[in-house]
Amino acid sequence: MGSGLAIRWANEHEILIGSRSIEKAKRIAKRLGNLARGFYQAEMEGEIKGVVNADAAREAEVIVVTLPPEATISALKGLVEHMHAGQIVVSTVVPMKRRKGLFYFTPLTEGEAIQEARSAAETVQDIVKPVPVVSAFQTVPAAYLKNIDAVLNLDVLIAGNDDLAIALISKLVRAIPNLRPLRVGPLENSKWIESITPLLLNAAILNGLHDPSIRIVPWMPTEL
Repeated sequence: MGSGLAIRWANEHEILIGSRSIEKAKRIAKRLGNLARGFYQAEMEGEIKGVVNADAAREAEVIVVTLPPEATISALKGLVEHMHAGQIVVSTVVPMKRRKGLFYFTPLTEGEAIQEARSAAETVQDIVKPVPVVSAFQTVPAAYLKNIDAVLNLDVLIAGNDDLAIALISKLVRAIPNLRPLRVGPLENSKWIESITPLLLNAAILNGLHDPSIRIVPWMPTEL
């Protein structure tokens, strides 16, 4: 997810790839930068740089969290001291586990019943507040994003409590051709966005589909 977003946004924006290792960060940034330049050619106005996580958290205007669910809480607790007012955090995290070949939504906080469980995005908000969190991109297949030649005729469901933050992230969604941002309510609704991902994966497994996603289609009545 992170590499795909970086390649596509690098056309117009400066992208910081964060890692615990500066060598790894620079290696990934070089590879992704070469891919982006090869695709956009002279039209590319942005760049991709590799930095350590603390510098990425300190310098970025928008921090996109694409960590595995099990690493999210500990990683953000170690980075929150570097964040500051004026930033926005985007959570793409989907808390799920695989059992007997299928995927199940599994809250980040152990022991919570699914009905009462909060979303991963709300857990992220607890850690980074008062920096606003926006939930997005969970239903966009990473394979599509990383394939820069792919046409993404998909919807991005967005949940959040801060209207200005939502507006800015919606603009970033539209910066990727053929992605459409759709607001679905406050951050607490992120649980329902996140839970769609295991359903999509199970649909792929059980029905022989390849990287399914969703698009919201309005009903078009026809005359009888």
